[in-house]
Amino acid sequence: MTDEEICLFLAAGSSGAAEIVYERVANVVDAVLFRLLGPNDHEHEDLAQQAMERMIGTIISDRYRRNCSLSSWATLITHNLAIDTLRFRRRDRRAFDRHVASWMVELVPDDDRSTEQIVETQHLANRFLRVLSSIPLAHAEAVVLHDLLGHDLAEIARLTEVSVASAQSRLVRGRCKALRRLTVLERRAREK
Repeated sequence: MTDEEICLFLAAGSSGAAEIVYERVANVVDAVLFRLLGPNDHEHEDLAQQAMERMIGTIISDRYRRNCSLSSWATLITHNLAIDTLRFRRRDRRAFDRHVASWMVELVPDDDRSTEQIVETQHLANRFLRVLSSIPLAHAEAVVLHDLLGHDLAEIARLTEVSVASAQSRLVRGRCKALRRLTVLERRAREK
Protein backbone atom coordinates (compact mmCIF):
# COMPACT_ATOMS: atom_id res chain seq x y z
CA MET A 1 0.00 0.00 0.00
CA THR A 2 1.13 3.54 -0.65
CA ASP A 3 1.30 6.12 2.13
CA GLU A 4 -1.72 7.86 0.59
CA GLU A 5 -3.78 4.65 0.63
CA ILE A 6 -2.81 3.98 4.25
CA CYS A 7 -3.90 7.50 5.26
CA LEU A 8 -7.23 7.17 3.47
CA PHE A 9 -7.73 3.73 5.01
CA LEU A 10 -6.99 5.12 8.49
CA ALA A 11 -9.12 8.26 8.03
CA ALA A 12 -12.04 6.05 6.97
CA GLY A 13 -11.79 4.22 10.28
CA SER A 14 -11.00 0.87 8.72
CA SER A 15 -10.07 -1.84 11.16
CA GLY A 16 -6.43 -2.77 10.98
CA ALA A 17 -5.37 0.59 9.54
CA ALA A 18 -3.52 1.60 12.71
CA GLU A 19 -1.60 -1.68 12.61
CA ILE A 20 -0.53 -0.94 9.06
CA VAL A 21 0.73 2.49 10.10
CA TYR A 22 2.55 0.87 13.01
CA GLU A 23 4.23 -1.68 10.75
CA ARG A 24 5.25 1.09 8.34
CA VAL A 25 6.92 3.39 10.89
CA ALA A 26 7.74 1.41 14.06
CA ASN A 27 11.39 0.95 13.12
CA VAL A 28 11.73 4.66 12.35
CA VAL A 29 10.24 5.63 15.73
CA ASP A 30 12.56 3.21 17.55
CA ALA A 31 15.60 4.47 15.66
CA VAL A 32 14.90 8.13 16.45
CA LEU A 33 14.32 7.40 20.15
CA PHE A 34 17.46 5.26 20.26
CA ARG A 35 19.53 8.00 18.60
CA LEU A 36 18.25 10.85 20.80
CA LEU A 37 17.69 9.15 24.16
CA GLY A 38 20.17 6.29 24.07
CA PRO A 39 19.84 2.51 24.12
CA ASN A 40 18.67 2.03 27.71
CA ASP A 41 16.10 4.77 28.13
CA HIS A 42 13.58 3.71 30.78
CA GLU A 43 10.68 5.38 28.93
CA HIS A 44 11.44 4.04 25.46
CA GLU A 45 8.28 1.95 25.11
CA ASP A 46 6.00 4.65 26.50
CA LEU A 47 7.51 7.29 24.23
CA ALA A 48 7.23 4.99 21.20
CA GLN A 49 3.55 4.52 22.06
CA GLN A 50 3.05 8.28 22.41
CA ALA A 51 4.76 8.88 19.08
CA MET A 52 2.49 6.35 17.38
CA GLU A 53 -0.60 7.91 18.98
CA ARG A 54 0.46 11.36 17.80
CA MET A 55 1.22 10.00 14.35
CA ILE A 56 -2.18 8.37 14.00
CA GLY A 57 -3.89 11.42 15.52
CA THR A 58 -2.33 13.76 12.97
CA ILE A 59 -3.42 11.52 10.11
CA ILE A 60 -7.00 11.22 11.36
CA SER A 61 -7.31 14.95 12.11
CA ASP A 62 -5.84 15.77 8.70
CA ARG A 63 -2.88 17.69 10.17
CA TYR A 64 -0.59 15.43 8.16
CA ARG A 65 -0.72 17.14 4.77
CA ARG A 66 1.08 14.32 2.93
CA ASN A 67 3.93 16.59 1.80
CA CYS A 68 6.41 13.93 2.89
CA SER A 69 6.46 10.19 3.43
CA LEU A 70 4.96 8.58 6.53
CA SER A 71 8.49 7.64 7.57
CA SER A 72 9.63 11.27 7.40
CA TRP A 73 6.53 12.38 9.30
CA ALA A 74 7.16 9.75 11.99
CA THR A 75 10.75 10.96 12.27
CA LEU A 76 9.61 14.55 12.82
CA ILE A 77 6.94 13.64 15.37
CA THR A 78 9.25 11.33 17.31
CA HIS A 79 12.09 13.84 17.20
CA ASN A 80 9.84 16.56 18.66
CA LEU A 81 8.55 14.18 21.34
CA ALA A 82 12.09 13.16 22.32
CA ILE A 83 13.27 16.78 22.50
CA ASP A 84 10.26 17.71 24.66
CA THR A 85 11.06 14.75 26.92
CA LEU A 86 14.69 15.83 27.28
CA ARG A 87 13.62 19.38 28.13
CA PHE A 88 11.12 18.12 30.69
CA ARG A 89 13.73 15.89 32.29
CA ARG A 90 16.19 18.75 32.51
CA ARG A 91 13.62 21.00 34.22
CA ASP A 92 12.53 18.10 36.43
CA ARG A 93 16.11 17.42 37.56
CA ARG A 94 16.50 21.06 38.59
CA ALA A 95 13.41 20.88 40.76
CA PHE A 96 13.51 17.35 42.21
CA ASP A 97 16.16 14.98 43.45
CA ARG A 98 14.93 11.63 42.13
CA HIS A 99 17.62 9.71 44.00
CA VAL A 100 15.93 10.29 47.34
CA ALA A 101 13.33 7.68 48.22
CA SER A 102 9.92 9.09 49.17
CA TRP A 103 10.01 7.46 52.60
CA MET A 104 13.27 9.31 53.33
CA VAL A 105 11.65 12.66 52.59
CA GLU A 106 9.07 11.99 55.28
CA LEU A 107 11.89 11.55 57.81
CA VAL A 108 13.51 14.91 57.05
CA PRO A 109 12.49 17.58 59.56
CA ASP A 110 10.73 20.52 57.95
CA ASP A 111 11.94 23.79 59.51
CA ASP A 112 9.99 24.67 62.65
CA ARG A 113 6.57 23.32 61.72
CA SER A 114 4.65 21.34 64.27
CA THR A 115 3.23 17.90 63.65
CA GLU A 116 -0.24 19.45 63.39
CA GLN A 117 0.95 21.86 60.71
CA ILE A 118 2.54 19.04 58.72
CA VAL A 119 -0.64 16.96 58.95
CA GLU A 120 -2.73 19.98 57.87
CA THR A 121 -0.42 20.52 54.89
CA GLN A 122 -0.87 16.87 53.90
CA HIS A 123 -4.64 17.23 54.16
CA LEU A 124 -4.55 20.35 51.97
CA ALA A 125 -2.37 18.57 49.41
CA ASN A 126 -4.76 15.60 49.34
CA ARG A 127 -7.74 17.93 48.88
CA PHE A 128 -5.95 19.70 46.05
CA LEU A 129 -5.22 16.38 44.33
CA ARG A 130 -8.89 15.39 44.70
CA VAL A 131 -9.93 18.71 43.19
CA LEU A 132 -7.54 18.28 40.25
CA SER A 133 -8.86 14.80 39.59
CA SER A 134 -12.43 16.12 39.58
CA ILE A 135 -11.99 18.80 36.90
CA PRO A 136 -11.56 18.12 33.18
CA LEU A 137 -8.18 16.60 32.39
CA ALA A 138 -7.15 19.36 29.96
CA HIS A 139 -7.81 22.01 32.63
CA ALA A 140 -6.01 20.09 35.37
CA GLU A 141 -3.08 19.48 33.03
CA ALA A 142 -2.75 23.22 32.32
CA VAL A 143 -2.84 24.07 36.04
CA VAL A 144 -0.19 21.48 36.89
CA LEU A 145 2.07 22.42 33.98
CA HIS A 146 1.88 26.14 34.75
CA ASP A 147 1.44 26.50 38.49
CA LEU A 148 3.31 23.45 39.76
CA LEU A 149 5.94 22.77 37.09
CA GLY A 150 6.55 26.35 35.98
CA HIS A 151 5.93 26.09 32.24
CA ASP A 152 4.90 29.27 30.45
CA LEU A 153 1.85 29.37 28.17
CA ALA A 154 3.88 28.86 24.99
CA GLU A 155 5.44 25.70 26.42
CA ILE A 156 2.07 24.41 27.60
CA ALA A 157 0.62 25.04 24.14
CA ARG A 158 3.44 23.10 22.53
CA LEU A 159 3.30 20.23 25.03
CA THR A 160 -0.46 19.83 24.75
CA GLU A 161 -0.58 20.60 21.02
CA VAL A 162 -3.02 23.52 21.27
CA SER A 163 -2.78 27.24 20.56
CA VAL A 164 -1.42 29.62 23.20
CA ALA A 165 -4.92 31.11 23.51
CA SER A 166 -6.38 27.66 24.18
CA ALA A 167 -3.65 26.92 26.75
CA GLN A 168 -4.45 30.20 28.52
CA SER A 169 -8.17 29.46 28.43
CA ARG A 170 -7.59 26.00 29.90
CA LEU A 171 -5.39 27.45 32.63
CA VAL A 172 -7.92 30.13 33.59
CA ARG A 173 -10.84 27.71 33.56
CA GLY A 174 -8.83 25.10 35.45
CA ARG A 175 -7.90 27.58 38.16
CA CYS A 176 -11.49 28.81 38.48
CA LYS A 177 -12.94 25.30 38.70
CA ALA A 178 -10.23 24.13 41.10
CA LEU A 179 -10.67 27.16 43.33
CA ARG A 180 -14.46 26.75 43.38
CA ARG A 181 -14.22 23.07 44.32
CA LEU A 182 -11.45 23.66 46.82
CA THR A 183 -13.59 26.32 48.51
CA VAL A 184 -16.46 23.85 48.80
CA LEU A 185 -14.17 21.20 50.28
CA GLU A 186 -12.71 23.71 52.75
CA ARG A 187 -16.20 24.76 53.83
CA ARG A 188 -17.21 21.14 54.35
CA ALA A 189 -14.02 20.44 56.33
CA ARG A 190 -14.72 23.39 58.65
CA GLU A 191 -18.32 22.27 59.19
CA LYS A 192 -17.22 18.86 60.47
